[in-house]
Amino acid sequence: MMSGVTKPDDAIIEQRLYDAVDRWGAAGPAELVDTACDALIAGLDSPALRDLAGASARDPYWEIRELVDQMLAELGIPQPGTILPGFVVAAGGGVARRPGVDSLRLDVAPAPSEVGGFQVLISVNDEEMTAAAAGLGMDPYDILIPANRLIAGNEPHTVPIARCGCGVYGCGSTDIRITRDGDRVHWDWLIEVPMRRGVTFPADRYDDEVARVAADHSWETPDRTAGRLVLTGVDHERLRDNGLHVDWAANDHRNAEVFRVVLRSDDSQVFVDTPWRGRAPEELAREVCKTLARAPRE
Repeated sequence: MMSGVTKPDDAIIEQRLYDAVDRWGAAGPAELVDTACDALIAGLDSPALRDLAGASARDPYWEIRELVDQMLAELGIPQPGTILPGFVVAAGGGVARRPGVDSLRLDVAPAPSEVGGFQVLISVNDEEMTAAAAGLGMDPYDILIPANRLIAGNEPHTVPIARCGCGVYGCGSTDIRITRDGDRVHWDWLIEVPMRRGVTFPADRYDDEVARVAADHSWETPDRTAGRLVLTGVDHERLRDNGLHVDWAANDHRNAEVFRVVLRSDDSQVFVDTPWRGRAPEELAREVCKTLARAPRE
């Protein structure tokens, strides 16, 4: 776990104004007017800000729109949608790199019994995020195995981190956009967001935590150990050459004495069943990988 990282202070008032403008269309003007009042109390001042603080939620949209545009220009606050990932509104206007002051903890835990399986829980600044997002963490096979998709590479990329409480990603969904920025790693929330701001971690501590959870197999049941070894050991390129990919690998839900790998093509599924026969996960996985290495019709 990352430690020794202080929790971030509340957003500066310029950022709060930016956020209030960004939410205005969905939340209505009341929050926007209240935030303008807070900004005056906090010491910000401009002619349009004063007028906006005195506006009514019943004022015509076009009047408030004009005040908002004037206020943003007077205070040097960017228009919503124009700030790049990893940046925030700076005190006094303009933008600045988001400071790397957030902390991250990743854990694998059982999913609720009605869903089954496991979930990757994500805590930011000691607050669990997956429940606050779409509802349920993603299965480790979706983001950690066979490849650790949480690794912050040189190019930004998007990763699902939460699914609906029913267990289906797409019914409810939360994604993150991961961006490495020198000594920092930025997360920007997408779709069903658990908090209003993006978060930024010190890159070295982020890398350590992502590597730690990937190397921790203490949560695994025997079939999950076998599944990990199959998913990381099978020749995925050879399967792709034959128009196949591994859909999932686990015990057959009807018979726990049989380990099943499901291969999927564009229009069909292939079930590869291997009996456990009391073997260790490592031995079973070797046999499964050997079977999958054969040509499809052998």
